[in-house]
Amino acid sequence: MGKTTAIRRLAALLRTREAVGFTTEEIRQAGTRVAFALETLTGRRAVLAHTGFRGGTRVGRYGVDLTVMERLASNPSTSP
Repeated sequence: MGKTTAIRRLAALLRTREAVGFTTEEIRQAGTRVAFALETLTGRRAVLAHTGFRGGTRVGRYGVDLTVMERLASNPSTSP
């Protein structure tokens, strides 16, 4: 569909204003989806959900790291 590509290009075009937000992307191993990564429009990235995460919050077969959004949003000038 190209939604992520369109958002990233739009953010690059809007250099006169600070673009804030994030996209998600599948992480696949051997053709099977095993995780989702969250990436801010400034390029900071972290794994949001993974089949290997144990305990805590779960959505289907994925363990979810609820701190990812807060960590990425809390200090945008540093990398995770």
